[in-house]
Amino acid sequence: MKYDPKKLTYGDALRISTANMTVTVEIGGVQHVTGKLKHLDMDDALACDDPALRDLMALSLIITDNEYFAVRDDEGILCPAIRFDHDLNVTWNTIISIEENPDDGEELDLAEWKTKLVKVDTPTADVDKPTTDTQAEEWEKQLPKANGFYKAATGSVWLHAGDTWTPILDHHGNVPPQALQQTTEAFAVSSGHSKRFPFERLCEKKLPTRPGFYRNKDKTNLYHLNSCGVWKLIAYMGPDFDSHSLKDPWKSQFIPALSGEVMSERDVRNDMPLHYCTLGLEEPKDADCGETF
Repeated sequence: MKYDPKKLTYGDALRISTANMTVTVEIGGVQHVTGKLKHLDMDDALACDDPALRDLMALSLIITDNEYFAVRDDEGILCPAIRFDHDLNVTWNTIISIEENPDDGEELDLAEWKTKLVKVDTPTADVDKPTTDTQAEEWEKQLPKANGFYKAATGSVWLHAGDTWTPILDHHGNVPPQALQQTTEAFAVSSGHSKRFPFERLCEKKLPTRPGFYRNKDKTNLYHLNSCGVWKLIAYMGPDFDSHSLKDPWKSQFIPALSGEVMSERDVRNDMPLHYCTLGLEEPKDADCGETF
């Protein structure tokens, strides 16, 4: 199967990482590194010889919902390849080519991996039991319809997006090594056999609604929520947040943009918990909710 390096989905990256393919990434626009695509996990982070890189990788995996893939060269060095955010959208991609290696082994059978995933999710599942059309329709009717994250009765967590279901955590709370997507029809059948019903929707953390200034737990970022519900990153302060005097943060050298940088609710939510603060800061003028941000 041919893949466009610049139009890869999360499922594509997983398939490439388990298939017999060679991936080339571009570093700094000059250097090219070729090797196998690797889905990074905590074991990779802890095995890194560079302490600084090890801590950075581990921290990224712990505090973010990002999914990272890297290319491992002949010397075992991992080079960044592609990253997916909380919604499995590509946030950066350095892959420039993907080549199959037909003479160097056999491509893995995706159906086999899907069967393994079902068995890992619920080891006692009778996945070989015949399924009638009526059973399949009934199971599909029981699936949640809205997009979002859902926890199954078995304890596994899944992402429903469009017509696909992607495993996020298995029933032990671990990230499954073969996180292959399933169509709604296939997922309904596997869920019936695996006894995943009923599903519980996992709600995202709620953001504060009181207008004003907020700082994150580490006191590194300062946000402002205006009366229109728009979040702006006012300043990145570093670890010595309280030592800075910001009587007028809108004129501070630490402001990333002249009037603050508008942030999505998801970006702000990823920096929670947030704490309301004043610190002697002057509130900006009342926001015009008809203004284009």
